[in-house]
Amino acid sequence: MTIRLLSKNDLPRLLAIENAVHIVPWARDTFLVCFQAGCHGFVAVNEADEVIGFILATIGAGESHILNLCVDRGHQRQGHAKALLQRVEAEAKGQGVQIVHLEVRRSNTRAITLYEHQGYQQIGERKDYYPALSGNEDALLFAKML
Repeated sequence: MTIRLLSKNDLPRLLAIENAVHIVPWARDTFLVCFQAGCHGFVAVNEADEVIGFILATIGAGESHILNLCVDRGHQRQGHAKALLQRVEAEAKGQGVQIVHLEVRRSNTRAITLYEHQGYQQIGERKDYYPALSGNEDALLFAKML
């Protein structure tokens, strides 16, 4: 597996992964807004040069915010999310960022475990932040000092 910069040409594969993995996936327009806003993005690519995961983040003003981290179901639990997270952290640190923030669904225990193992600490929560199939779900707020 290698990690490279995300390209707009990756959008069809990002949408496929997003739709297969997330309960309420991002729409195509949400990705386009991120591209237009200059968000930083990286993709994990397997030996067959197929995108198997991605991360999008904002970086600026001394902080970074992870917007989306997603790995194709068939490639989960193999360290790809960790590698993508570390890559965006390295990019952020190289740009003088001191803190990284993210939100995660309260029910996403696998992601929470990953973040905690990578040194993120819960700093709060947002009630009813995420849309869910029935109502809304709370978000846990995490942060890590770089």
